[in-house]
Amino acid sequence: MIVVYNVVMILCFLFSMYFVITGLFAFKKLKKAPKKDNYHKFGILIPCRNEEEVIGNLIDSIKNLNYPKDLYDCIVIPNNCTDNTKEIAKQKNAKIISVDIPTRSKGEVLKYTFDTLKNSDYDAYVIFDADNIVDQDFLIHMNDTLNEGYLVAQAFRDAKNPSDNYLTGSYTMFYYLQNVFYNESRMALKRSAAINGTGFCVKKSVIDQYGFQVKTLTEDSEFTGICSLNNIKIAFVKDAITYDEHPTDFKVSWRQRSRWTSGSYACLKRYHKSLFKNFFLNGNFCSFDSLLYYLAPFVQVVSFLLPLMAFLIQFLKGLLIGKLIIDFTSLFVFVILYIGSILLNIFVIKILHKKIKDHYKGILAFSLFILTWVPINFICLFKKTKKWEPIKHTRKVSIKNICN
Repeated sequence: MIVVYNVVMILCFLFSMYFVITGLFAFKKLKKAPKKDNYHKFGILIPCRNEEEVIGNLIDSIKNLNYPKDLYDCIVIPNNCTDNTKEIAKQKNAKIISVDIPTRSKGEVLKYTFDTLKNSDYDAYVIFDADNIVDQDFLIHMNDTLNEGYLVAQAFRDAKNPSDNYLTGSYTMFYYLQNVFYNESRMALKRSAAINGTGFCVKKSVIDQYGFQVKTLTEDSEFTGICSLNNIKIAFVKDAITYDEHPTDFKVSWRQRSRWTSGSYACLKRYHKSLFKNFFLNGNFCSFDSLLYYLAPFVQVVSFLLPLMAFLIQFLKGLLIGKLIIDFTSLFVFVILYIGSILLNIFVIKILHKKIKDHYKGILAFSLFILTWVPINFICLFKKTKKWEPIKHTRKVSIKNICN
């Protein structure tokens, strides 16, 4: 039993070290490709359900993009709406695609939209969530990335409300860390970034050739794996910025993260054989990264529960023999890890040229936020989220508020 425990913990350690080592490549300087005077036409897609409070600010930020106005369209896709989302979008002169079939997820809405636009003259699609607002140079940077030859690209995901409370601050830190230590490092390693829900771009030719055949509730993570299986590298465009609204309520966050974890488990079950085969036979490290990405929630559960069980067994043995020995090693390790996390968070805030006063809640609470993910990942092993539920967004923030 001890041998099995040690082997499993070593594997978990190696799993973590892989991401630590690859993450260090984020600091490798990349050469900028020469710019080309070739402008793509974009269809900007906004799937939305009951987003009347925020859809207007997103459309305004899109209308003010520094890009030729005749080379992009803002297309709002209301689905299952019972409010005035559609009417507000029309007032803002956005194009409307009404979904007239039952849809259960954002992935199904996107599939319907791509099918509808199959004969359009767009060169590429950009997908936003309705609660986003967009930096003025977003399309310029995405266009440059497509000119470099990339077919799929992920933007830098920033936050509209990082200082609301510990939750929004922790979400912000989560995406900052992913942006830097996963996506930027993958660019340096010439691998694929991860699509993370919003602010991503895909060439129309990719959709026309492969479709958008996502089956899980996490269409972004699943599409990342599908791209790796088809040898499509995903670029990370750190200068293309979108600002996202994060949940302030723990119950909402729990529900959202349960969906993410259930989606990862579903992707792991559906694609693990294909991803491993593509890596083992073809040496495709993008597939290897996707496999580990899907495996991460399970590894987190094992990494936490096994040491906890070992501690409890030792504690119970001490009670039985009447000789209770308190081992402070675990507590010491926890304190060191927590301090290390704070220092790492401060470092990331600094290199991203953010203000600590706007992010101190996330800096201090991020470790707790990750810790609360353990029971979510454990529960989802047995009780999976099967229904996509919308999250209410209310923060009416404009791009001027962000810039000022």
